[in-house]
Amino acid sequence: MEAVKHTDEELMAQLCEGNREALADLVLRYQNDIFRFCLHYLREVERSKDLAQETFIRVYVARARFDGKRKFRPWVLCIARNLCLNDLKRKKTVVMESLEEYASTARSESGEVFRSAADSPDQHMMRSERHELLDRALATLDPESREIVVLRFFQRMQARDIAEIVDSTEGAVRTRLHRILKTLRGKYEFMKDDL
Repeated sequence: MEAVKHTDEELMAQLCEGNREALADLVLRYQNDIFRFCLHYLREVERSKDLAQETFIRVYVARARFDGKRKFRPWVLCIARNLCLNDLKRKKTVVMESLEEYASTARSESGEVFRSAADSPDQHMMRSERHELLDRALATLDPESREIVVLRFFQRMQARDIAEIVDSTEGAVRTRLHRILKTLRGKYEFMKDDL
């Protein structure tokens, strides 16, 4: 007999009712995503592991405050983000992950990089150059703008979920993203054929 697959929100409701197994299910679903999300901010593997674990402790402690009408993913990412930002404030540095490092964490769980015919040395070199150009372009953005771009394009989040994480409105996030992309297009228009 197949196990019933509950939504994240159903698991949170079960957790509020005292079912600790629900938390274990959420940890299994989100531990890798939360770790990579923390790594994006901290750029330290061990510290990112610690804060990913702390995120789930906070989920458990704050379970009664979870609004079941909202999505779990933005809520948990907001918790992780706040932990990371607080950690960075203590260190007095705001460091964002380079795209190259992000790409290295975006591999299969085994760590294996999937190869294709397009992975010739020339293709690899061109891809590396594109990553470097993109990394430099993102480095020109202020931390808040870079965060919005990373959440939208690397975490693949919708504007309404980003708004919840950065404590803004969906319209404000859409407007800000539009302006950021317009600015980047203007700055790097001359490179469009190289990308």
